[in-house]
Amino acid sequence: MNSTTNTIALGAATVSIINTGDVRLVLAEITNAPESAWRPHYTGIFDQPLFFPSQCVHIALPDASVMVDANDFAISTPPDSPYAPPPDYQPPPDLLAQLLMRGIRPENITHLLITHAHFDHYAGITRLRDGRYVPSFPYARCFLGRADWEYPETQEALRDPNSADSRTFGVLQQAGLLELVEGDRDLTPAVSIIAAPGESPGHQIVRVSSEGQTLYCLGDLYHHPAEVEHPSWMSVWDDVTTNVASRLALVEAALAENALLVAAHIPGIGRLERTGTGVRWIEIQSANT
Repeated sequence: MNSTTNTIALGAATVSIINTGDVRLVLAEITNAPESAWRPHYTGIFDQPLFFPSQCVHIALPDASVMVDANDFAISTPPDSPYAPPPDYQPPPDLLAQLLMRGIRPENITHLLITHAHFDHYAGITRLRDGRYVPSFPYARCFLGRADWEYPETQEALRDPNSADSRTFGVLQQAGLLELVEGDRDLTPAVSIIAAPGESPGHQIVRVSSEGQTLYCLGDLYHHPAEVEHPSWMSVWDDVTTNVASRLALVEAALAENALLVAAHIPGIGRLERTGTGVRWIEIQSANT
């Protein structure tokens, strides 16, 4: 299983990578890569169950306290989920508990960035208190890609007051905390949202830059390092054309900036390295550090 803690300094920023729980996936079942392509080099990776972290990122800056994604593993991955770990799995403390363990108080979060509207990235943006759902980060502006908000399935769910979307995004909207993002957007001098559609129509990544150092929070731009080496391999629900374009844009930027990379479901911290045929993911800090 993957570690729950990983904290690094990035210039004047402190970046905390928080694993809220491990999901069980078989890559061959969820990716579009044909068996004839992955079988020669990735047997044992694609055809066997693997455990993937569900990572959220906190960025502490002198002028901001920023959360990227907010999962509640117990809600997003119940025992009957096809992605649930074995029954004897002991999940880590929930996101709010792990934040408090690091001295990060939910009421001090200033910005909440949701990379995309897949439930394991936003299940924890509200919590149940005294029989009703309230914002987990009561003073944070929440930034969501407009295309994900306007997606027909999202809009249909929001019309049902008992749906997961109504209990999360709907609550933030009613509280006046939800902002919809189109394209790129600078939030602070150090933090920017960059549109990266493909995994979902409104998928976005986050760039953090401080004192000449850069880190990207990638959301689900990649799920496994094999997708970095083979940019057309991705989840079966992705839009291939837009996702490949988003990946190529990230590759050029990350190489130019020698940037660090954090993906929601790839443990540890990575960096890209050119190869004779493209690029590959290099782990520069493991999830157990």
